[in-house]
Amino acid sequence: MPKIIDGDDLNVGTEITIDTAARTFTLVSTGNLVAKDGVTLQALYSKFVKLWETSTYNAFPFPMYAIDAKSGQFEFGFDGSRYNAWRPANDATRNMLRDGGWNEYRPTTPDTAGTDSSGDLARRYVGIVSLGEVSANAQLYYQTVNADGGQVPFVYQDEANQGVQIFGNATVDATTTTFNTQTFFKAFCREAGKTYSDSVLADTGQTSTGAYTVNVLLSNADDLNIVNTDAEITGSEAATYANIDVSYYTVSQAIDINSATDNFDFRIIIDGDGKSLQQIYTKIQYLLRQNSDINSAVTNSQGTVTGQTADSLLRFVGDKLVCSQSVFITNLAATDVNNVEFTDQGGTARQYDFAATLTLNFNSFLTSGSTGYYVVYITDSITGGDDYGTATAIILDDNQSTPTDIAGTINASSISANIDYDNNSQGGRTDKSAATGQIGITVVAGNKGVAKPVVATGTIERSKSNVVTLTAEQDRAYTP
Repeated sequence: MPKIIDGDDLNVGTEITIDTAARTFTLVSTGNLVAKDGVTLQALYSKFVKLWETSTYNAFPFPMYAIDAKSGQFEFGFDGSRYNAWRPANDATRNMLRDGGWNEYRPTTPDTAGTDSSGDLARRYVGIVSLGEVSANAQLYYQTVNADGGQVPFVYQDEANQGVQIFGNATVDATTTTFNTQTFFKAFCREAGKTYSDSVLADTGQTSTGAYTVNVLLSNADDLNIVNTDAEITGSEAATYANIDVSYYTVSQAIDINSATDNFDFRIIIDGDGKSLQQIYTKIQYLLRQNSDINSAVTNSQGTVTGQTADSLLRFVGDKLVCSQSVFITNLAATDVNNVEFTDQGGTARQYDFAATLTLNFNSFLTSGSTGYYVVYITDSITGGDDYGTATAIILDDNQSTPTDIAGTINASSISANIDYDNNSQGGRTDKSAATGQIGITVVAGNKGVAKPVVATGTIERSKSNVVTLTAEQDRAYTP
């Protein structure tokens, strides 16, 4: 049966038992009541109102007080004028209450009827209700203290609707402990293969918790950027992911993004180990679901950082990987530098200068035996005299930290290289505008005894899709 919203569905002796001597009530998961679905506080209140019309019950103080059903504000052990010690019998009963928060009181100095005009607060519960759809059997969890770790799973899976204790006074109620955690609340939804979400009080305009309903914004969906399962990350693909880690520092790390003069401060450093953005993201999302320390920093370390309660670090916007503030990724694959965005410690967006990609395609005669060669020369240099066809012809450099000539052995049918489009000044190139900043190139290739030497020309634009195809004739004339 779904959540009980009508008090008539609570039958005394079946779904609810009432102990007038102990001043307690017990909810029982049977008949109409399913523990996971529970019963609303408003329905429970309405049931008590009907019961207390009879002499069986109205000889005793009324158990609870409804301040406002819409906002979910209720009180046990108070009838609107006097305090009387009525309360849920146990936590199992409390865990079945829905759509509200509540206080539990004890009379300060009980009279012969067990009541008093003043009372002491024994417990306080906030009614946490999640908004948004989550995947089936998702285990949501929360924190009531802003500190590493300390996460608590909601009692039931799927969307949350539960009273969470935020105050206790052991002097008044020996069955609880003394604490007060009403200034912070954060909830999480982190399921394997799904997008993550977390929510704090400010998300719905709250500044503290109390004996009322508080909504948290939690939802998830299939995460199309996760490329391996947990079992693969720790099993068959362990070697791929082993060296992708994250370090949390107490002091800023100066990161050189584009040149020696572009040093920016970051305090959370992910080592990408040369893997793709999707693989890096997959490993980091895996780490953020671990109930263990994920911090790899040795010096200037923040100390223990529990994955499950650490802040989110990465998210995809289209095909671009966006890092949270102060998060930087080192050892990126060269082909991915155009697709990642950073925000430094000071809150300023940073990204690499544009790296154009050149792809060279070769036919079978050029690739045969992996013995062929290729060289990429600059054409139309501004300085003049350094073009292909001259003794001082310039070989185009790639964008590695130490620029390297784009030349080598043909060991695949397609070979790619990145060029620092924004900063490459070979041949006197200074204008980087889209219209005039193009790089003219001439590519030469050959494979002695198999393919005749071939020449092809092309243009490198501010693009990831610059392609030059070299098709050589079979060489039947070469003799060693």
